[in-house]
Amino acid sequence: MRHTTAMATWVLTGLLAVFLAAFPTCPAAPARVPEIPSLRHIDVAAGLPSSNINSLKLDADGYLWLATTDGLARYDGVGMQVWRHVPGDPASLPVNYLTVVHVDPQNRIWVAPEGRGLSVLDPGRQGFRHYRQATHPQIGSDDVWAIASHQGALWFGSFGGGLHRLDADGTITRYRPDPAAPRSLPSDVVLSLAVDAADRLWVGTTKGIARWTGVDFERIALPEENPAPMIFSISPVGDDIWVGAGNGVFRRLDAGGWHRPAWSGMFEYPNAVFSVLAGPDDELWLASHRQLWRVASGGVPVPVPIRAKGPVLPIYEMIRQANGAMWFPVPGVGLGYLQPDWRRIAQFSRERDGLAAELYPGVAPAREGGVWLAGERAELERLDSGGRVLPVDEAVQAQLEGARAMSILEDGAGRLWLGQARGVVRIDRDGSVRRWHRGSADDATLGGPLDLLRLAPDGSLWMSFAGAGVQQRDAASGRVLATMATGPEQGLGVGDNEALDFDAEGRLWIAGSEGLRRWNPVARKLEQVDGIDGEGRVFAFQFEGPDGLWLQRLSGLEHYRRGDGGWQRVAQVGVGQGIPAVEAAGLQIDGQGRVWMSSLRGLFRWDPQENHTRPFGLSDGLGSQEFVDRTLVMTPHGVLVSALADGGVVMIDTLAADPAPIRPALHWDQVEVRRDGRWESLDRTQPLALMPHDRELRVQLRLLAYDKPQANRYFTWLDGYDPGWVDHGAQGERVFTGLPAGDYTLRARAVDAAGNAAPEQALRFQVLPPWWYTGWALAGFLAVAALLLWWGIDVYRAQLRRRQDWQRAEHEREVAREASVAKTRFLATLGHEVRTPMTGVLGMSELLLGTALDPQQRSYTRSIHRAGEHLLRLVNDALDLARIESGKLDLADEAFDLHALMDELAEMAAPMARVRGLTFVAERDDNTPRGVRGDPVRVRQILLNLLGNAIKFTERGTIRLGVAGGGDDGGVVFRVIDTGPGLNDEQISRLFLRFEQADGVRTAARYGGSGLGLAICQELAAGMGGVISVQSAPGKGARFEVRLPLAEAALPEQADAELVDAERVEGSPHSSARAGHGLSLLLVEDDPIVAEVLVDLLRAQGHRVVHAAHGLAALAESATSHFDAALLDLDLPGLDGLALARQLRAQGFVQPLIAITARADTDAEAQALAAGFDRFVRKPVTGGMLRDLLVAQESKSGPVSEAEQMS
Repeated sequence: MRHTTAMATWVLTGLLAVFLAAFPTCPAAPARVPEIPSLRHIDVAAGLPSSNINSLKLDADGYLWLATTDGLARYDGVGMQVWRHVPGDPASLPVNYLTVVHVDPQNRIWVAPEGRGLSVLDPGRQGFRHYRQATHPQIGSDDVWAIASHQGALWFGSFGGGLHRLDADGTITRYRPDPAAPRSLPSDVVLSLAVDAADRLWVGTTKGIARWTGVDFERIALPEENPAPMIFSISPVGDDIWVGAGNGVFRRLDAGGWHRPAWSGMFEYPNAVFSVLAGPDDELWLASHRQLWRVASGGVPVPVPIRAKGPVLPIYEMIRQANGAMWFPVPGVGLGYLQPDWRRIAQFSRERDGLAAELYPGVAPAREGGVWLAGERAELERLDSGGRVLPVDEAVQAQLEGARAMSILEDGAGRLWLGQARGVVRIDRDGSVRRWHRGSADDATLGGPLDLLRLAPDGSLWMSFAGAGVQQRDAASGRVLATMATGPEQGLGVGDNEALDFDAEGRLWIAGSEGLRRWNPVARKLEQVDGIDGEGRVFAFQFEGPDGLWLQRLSGLEHYRRGDGGWQRVAQVGVGQGIPAVEAAGLQIDGQGRVWMSSLRGLFRWDPQENHTRPFGLSDGLGSQEFVDRTLVMTPHGVLVSALADGGVVMIDTLAADPAPIRPALHWDQVEVRRDGRWESLDRTQPLALMPHDRELRVQLRLLAYDKPQANRYFTWLDGYDPGWVDHGAQGERVFTGLPAGDYTLRARAVDAAGNAAPEQALRFQVLPPWWYTGWALAGFLAVAALLLWWGIDVYRAQLRRRQDWQRAEHEREVAREASVAKTRFLATLGHEVRTPMTGVLGMSELLLGTALDPQQRSYTRSIHRAGEHLLRLVNDALDLARIESGKLDLADEAFDLHALMDELAEMAAPMARVRGLTFVAERDDNTPRGVRGDPVRVRQILLNLLGNAIKFTERGTIRLGVAGGGDDGGVVFRVIDTGPGLNDEQISRLFLRFEQADGVRTAARYGGSGLGLAICQELAAGMGGVISVQSAPGKGARFEVRLPLAEAALPEQADAELVDAERVEGSPHSSARAGHGLSLLLVEDDPIVAEVLVDLLRAQGHRVVHAAHGLAALAESATSHFDAALLDLDLPGLDGLALARQLRAQGFVQPLIAITARADTDAEAQALAAGFDRFVRKPVTGGMLRDLLVAQESKSGPVSEAEQMS
């Protein structure tokens, strides 16, 4: 059940009124303003979880803790931090309704959730640890109503479970009443616990009060007929304790004995007292079932207007701060705060104090004390210094009906003057009323509203009519003494005046839109005062003695002093000093030289000695911070009075001392980091460290000064980051983004609204570097960098070596290329130079063989012919090798008859083998294709070379030539097998090297040869995509295998014709001649021997030949004779063969042109064909070659290359 329902509340009908009537009010202590407490409310809108507070405490740090009906709250003056029940979270509150909150000496927060035992908040203020019957069977009841700390233990009393002591080691001891033990607990229902100044524990139960002796309980009887009533509260006050019992209030004296105040009966149940608080000068505050009460020294309890809402509820507890400020629960609202200097301000309202008007535009000091108040509907009353509202006589008030007052003033004779919108009214002391207005026959007023009234030192009255001018009147008669019209003539301008007053010499000063001006009686006009800034509107001014002046503009306050040189500004106070840029509603100076400025934003006091501005507003309990214009007045007793926009009137004692200076507590309220898109709090009990990925750090400061929390000012300085202190104003929060890694110290300062500075605080934290910026990582990076540097140097050296090797290789390659080019050029030149004479040798020997020779001559001639042929083969091998090295060896790609080729090779090799006494065998597998595609000339060249070597190196046995299909791999495989001496591995490794022979010099000496044949064969096979392999052993012969990728192809119609041996020399030129018919031929050759040989060979074949030694002669012969063909040497003097061919074609020579040249370069044939030649042949030329060329020319129309001639 609820705590309020645990104690039945009765309605106290009429008791209070009867009791107060029995005790007349005692005379109040001398005070300049009435003592009317006015609480500042903190409600649910400020973050309070509930409007009903059951208990409140201040912790050691200065935070205020509130146990409400809907959770636990901690208040810091700016915001609330709230703890509530969270379903599923065992560390949260078990319920939200809390009956008691307690702060122990270790600054731990204990709360009593209704019906759920006891809970304590952990040091990090994150979660609760719970004590209840279910987990701690030593506890007699979970309904805890009172908590206290005593001698290192926590005591808590319960409903029906007795009293419990929780020791530091967690031991719980339970105390219960024992009827047989008079020194046991009086009752198992404990309602209150308290520890007095002598460190004695008092226990209040439903059956009286007891004191813990350390071993048992001493029951203390109360006076009167009921010595053991229900004890609702025990409140230590000084050395005494106050007890709120069911039968009244009692005071237990420290010396022993009881004292019952005369007004104790006011607080019998159901208006029992729950808390007693002491104030200064023996003042008491009582919180009871129904109200908050204040008891002045020697007085009776007076209700304090706390402005509660809703039904009447008990006020269970109240607390007082060290500086005198007090906190009270306000049922239906929340929390009430009473400032320590509340006595300096008294506020009056229509509802509470009986003010008549809704707004007071006019306020003026009264000669009899207090002030006169003029309402906007002509309400007229006096508010005396005691706070009583005294309306004027009803007859007078009746005469003022409908006359709206705008200003008021009491003259030296006690007559009241009221400024109105259309005139002026004077009320004499006898109650008579006299009026003047604009239409009066005598002493008429000016046209504008009368908003300013001032009494001159000579007793006359000065009036300012807005926008119309100024009048001076005699106070006794009301007669107009002087009039100052608007316009430039008298310096009044448009008459837009804000204030008027008189200096020590009695001269008139007027402030307004024209600045501040002074009346010059000689010139009879207002003039600007030398030394006082005339620019800008002046809203208010006030003299400070004869030589001081304060005025106010939007820029702030200005202070002037008058010296021998006139007026001079000595100070200016603006926004930087706390004076807002606002139009002043009034300006006054108190007896201590402090300037008071009222405005729509509140009241501000500037202290020139302290250089400090003290604001007064809503936080001081004012009903409104908007002060009515021109209503700020100062009474002779130093009381400042003004009307407020809410219709109230405020009195402020300007002579009251400010609260004693204090050292407010400054705390790091929150330290948070932004992680993964959300803010996370850091545990300040541990060293603070930010992770490398933490993006932001947010620090919240709280200055626990509750008078004006919004006026507190905060300053921070991050060492090594900020150049100085950073002013944050009232926002005690700072956010850092992207702090570099390192150790930091954040220093903080704060000053409250009264200028009290808190001790400087320092927060040390570390921003951890990312892993790659730690010492180990940097060391690792340095090591890696060193390794990389070493590796880089090594790589550079390797690159340098590779570059040098590459450069050397390139150089060697270039040298080799140049050597190859030189060699090729040399071989080409050699071939050219050798071929020309060889034509003569071979041609002449061939011609000679065609003559009648005896056997010996024929033998000699044949030897000469064979030697020439051998020399020609050596030259051709060298030229082939040169072509291969230069990459200019062109391979034919044509279909040919493989079977015919093999037959031809057999016919050629078999006779040579027989000559050496060898058996020759030709083999052809059945899977051997007939038609294949490739270069038949080069295939023949490879096989002839292999056959020639086999025959040459074999002395006895057999030579085998075989061919077969390549099987699954495709192509053709040729085999040349001999029974010769064989080869060892070392010989095989050198077999295909250039200029190498099996046994080196011995082989060359015995068998001859250049050592190029097999090397050329291997390179020709590689050029065709094939390979030559050899298998041999000493004494077992050799097996050469040539594997070529010759694709199977269809043969042309003449593919099976007998191959022509291009190099056949046997047979007579005469028989060749008979094979054809005679042609008319033009031969162009510059070498006479070659020309003679060619002419004889051609004539021997029956042809007619005309010889020309150079190109010009050939052109001449061509122009005069008809030829069937022309044979041209390419290397002619003057006009070479290529140019000659072009010229012949240009002259219309359409017959075949045959190029006969000794050139060995591969480009020669292409160049010749491009120049217009039809046939191309290299020297030396035989009769058979010439016959074949001419026969082919007759059967073909297209160009024929040397390869075709050789096929």
